[in-house]
Amino acid sequence: MLGRRALLAGLALAPLAARAADLHGEIDLVGYNDMTEMIAALDSAFANLHPGIRFRTELQGTRFGPAALAEGRALIAPMGAVFTPVQLAAFRAVAGRDPVGIRIAHASLNPKALSGPNAVFVHRDNPLREADLNVVARLFTSPGPHRWSALGAAGDLAGEAVRLVGLSADTPLALEMQAAAFPGLAFSADMRSFHQSRDVIALVATEPLSLSFAAANRGSDRVRALGLRSRPRTPAVYVSEASLRSGAYPLDRHLWLYARPDSNGRIDPPARAYIAFALSPRGQAIVGAGSLGYLPLGHREIGRERAKLG
Repeated sequence: MLGRRALLAGLALAPLAARAADLHGEIDLVGYNDMTEMIAALDSAFANLHPGIRFRTELQGTRFGPAALAEGRALIAPMGAVFTPVQLAAFRAVAGRDPVGIRIAHASLNPKALSGPNAVFVHRDNPLREADLNVVARLFTSPGPHRWSALGAAGDLAGEAVRLVGLSADTPLALEMQAAAFPGLAFSADMRSFHQSRDVIALVATEPLSLSFAAANRGSDRVRALGLRSRPRTPAVYVSEASLRSGAYPLDRHLWLYARPDSNGRIDPPARAYIAFALSPRGQAIVGAGSLGYLPLGHREIGRERAKLG
């Protein structure tokens, strides 16, 4: 049985569905391959509500979505990350405006999923368990050498130099790490960088003095994800399904549906109705039922995303 909040959310979305009851035409979706299962289930359920709608999906990868959306080859672009600055500039050059991005799911902690939240990792033998995110940000953005004492380490570790490891600055995870932890600041030249999270984790597993960031679902038993404090002297938050769904974890990432608005800022009615359905209780149940562990949004998050639809 739906809870009261879920019921109210469904009622709030009802006018959108009612206005779209006579929808006809084709919804073209181009984008993220790891959303194939989710999009297929959403398409099927939406088509049952709107028999006049047909679907064409090309889910080969996130990088294909922005250009297809800008050029009108897609009505919706399912994405595993936000538009990069390069993608956004290219979209503006073609479309003359910004896309509308709607979050529909939290990232996954399942190792089989391609999109995980960011996490800050240390070697498993490192005694540190928690860190202030603002200190982590300072280390990743300022010249070294930095000492482990800056993170609260004591004893022999305190005087040792921190070896920074992370993802290349132009990767989606690095861009989202930057936006969440130190917007407007560049990564330190002291950071050793890789293009894949698994390579970051492999290095940290062999270097006990490393401090890194990478996708949480790429961790291993040879490394540890630190609990993070968004503000000093507040409880640290560890990455978990509960902390992601509650919005408490500060380095969360999401799955997105992007749409191209018209010159008046309006989204095409079929795209608007489809995204509204993905945010409905039934749509979010589909999001959470997939085999890859992507998590549905919380009620407040749904409200914020629905407001973007106008």
